[in-house]
Amino acid sequence: MDYTVIQEHIDRLSDMMLAKGLRSPRAEFELRAHVVPQVLLVHTPRNKKPYEGDVYAWFKDGSVGEMLAAAEAHILSLPSADETKFREFMQALGGVIDLGKENGIEVEFLNPLRATMKKLSENALAYQPQAAE
Repeated sequence: MDYTVIQEHIDRLSDMMLAKGLRSPRAEFELRAHVVPQVLLVHTPRNKKPYEGDVYAWFKDGSVGEMLAAAEAHILSLPSADETKFREFMQALGGVIDLGKENGIEVEFLNPLRATMKKLSENALAYQPQAAE
């Protein structure tokens, strides 16, 4: 496989990661002495600073084409940008509720947050995105 073809694939992987809403995406093909070649995908979760808890995925098995295909399949399996944002919001809301309980915040302040979280959870379970036509 020609290096320009590999570069095109790596660029496409990065673009796919951006489309999934991943922050600071990086896609790399590594070829080093005495090391198995690999495709590497990296991104920073939205609730972290760059390089603080980055998420890594390595693909080392098979030919270069197979590694690139596996990396693409991995990206396609990730939740959509909207799903990721929703999950992050729910985690943050849950954290606020937990923090309120830990700090003895009065129930009348926490109950509306709990009700909101319950309603959002129910809506998330019932939500079925429309298929693209």
